[in-house]
Parts: sequence; structure tokens; C-alpha cells
Amino acid sequence: MSDTLRDRLYSTEAIVLSRRNLGEADRIYDVFTARSGRVSIIAKGARKPESRNGRSLDLLNQVVVHLYHGRNLETVRGVETIATHPGLRTDLDAFGHACYLADLVRAMTHEHEPSEAVYTLLAQTLSLLSDGVDPWPVTRYFEYALLGATGFQAQLYECVRCREPLTAQVNAFSVNDGGVICPRCRVGEPGSIPLSVNAQKYLRTMQREGLRRILTLRLDPDSQMQVQRALAEYLQHLAERSFSSLAVLHALQEKQGPNIGEGERDPAPIQPESRSDDVGNDQ
Repeated sequence: MSDTLRDRLYSTEAIVLSRRNLGEADRIYDVFTARSGRVSIIAKGARKPESRNGRSLDLLNQVVVHLYHGRNLETVRGVETIATHPGLRTDLDAFGHACYLADLVRAMTHEHEPSEAVYTLLAQTLSLLSDGVDPWPVTRYFEYALLGATGFQAQLYECVRCREPLTAQVNAFSVNDGGVICPRCRVGEPGSIPLSVNAQKYLRTMQREGLRRILTLRLDPDSQMQVQRALAEYLQHLAERSFSSLAVLHALQEKQGPNIGEGERDPAPIQPESRSDDVGNDQ
């Protein structure tokens, strides 16, 4: 093998984000790789029934891809499967959430920009959804963690406008400023998203203690909607587009009823506010 050919061959772990057909038998895939971040690759003959590469590159699969640097696209030479996430194939709600996460990664990352944090976050989250963990807190944590990994962590402890510490009251989330604003500053932004005290506590707990902790908490429906809306609208603002996968997910949830995505666990409610547990005093 010539040095030139050897230099053009490489292998990397990857997660399949999307795919589209090309010609009569080929496919182009958007994948997020451990080595190079988001890249587009082409698999020749992937749509043929006998294609092993095509079967292995199913949507949301985690794989090792053997690639060849082409003139325009990386070309697939072989694929080894790491995880197929079978739980996503049998749970439509989990699959809908997983597709939304893949959509977020496509929107919030740049081609050929490596991020081990994003790759690990996506791989672990897909595994949790496949294992049947409640999609609602898992998805909210993914949204928040992705914002941090891409440099857009939301500001939660002081008003992003006036820089005054937030107190234990209904404040609001500003997608334009990327954080919580106080009632006085909210007057100038009527489109901001109100956040109850419990919604703010939930976001701060997620930031401080991570997914394991918020899986043990139960949030009231109004606060749930506020948290979900704040994160989703902030991400759409940053991406400068809406997410079609999110619209499909919402339609699915409306069709199947309000309890879709709720796990069987009975988590503890967020505790009532006290002076020692004041939102404005969280550290």
C-alpha cells in the first residue's frame, strides 16, 4: 500500500445522525464522530439489499467506520457495529426523542469540529433512552449539557441584564440574552418565558448535580412546560431555525396523550421553598 493511500485511510467511532439517498443505490450519511466531529460520508451501494454497510449504518446506530478521504466526501470502506439501541425501535416515544437529539447535534455543531464531550453525551443519552429511562428529564439534561458543551450555557444565578442576584420569585428566561432575567428587566422583553421558582430550582439542580439527581425529582406540569419551552426556544434561537423533529415529537405526544414519556418511577417532588433553600441563594 502506498504512503498516499495509507494516509487517506482511517477509522473512527461515529453515531449516525441522518441519511439521504444519492443516485440509484448510494447513500450520504451525516455522522458525529469521536475523531473529527460532524462529517458527511458516502456509502456506495448502501441501499442494495445485500449491503452490510447499509444495514450497519442505520439511523442512530453507534459504529466504527473505516473511511477513505475522498475529493468531496469521506467514502465508507467498512463498518463495525457498536450499539444498535434496540429499545428505540420498539418505543416510538423514545425514538422520537432520540431523533430530536440527533437533530440538535446537527444544528449546534460545525463540520470537522471535534468535541469529545458532545460525542460522549450523545452516545450515553441514546443508551439511556434505549434502556427505557424517562425521556423527559433525559432530554432536558441533554439540551442543557449540549448548550454548555457548545459554549452557550444558560445563566441562572443573576439577571443577565442588570446583573443583580435573582430572588425567589417568578423570573423569566430570555432567549436573546441566554439566561434568566428579573421582573424589572422583563418589562422590556414581553416575549420572555416565565419561570416559576420550582422551574428555576430544577434548572439549577440540573446544572449542579446532573442527570442522576433530576431523575429523582418530580416537577409540576406548569413548571415542566416552562423548562421545556425555555431550553427548546433558546436552542432554536441559537440554531436560527426550528426543528422539524421537535414538531413531529409534539404531534406524537398529543396523539398518544399527556402521559407519554413518563417513567414508572415515582420521583420525589421538588421541596417547598425556605430561607435555606431560596432560589436566589443557590450556589
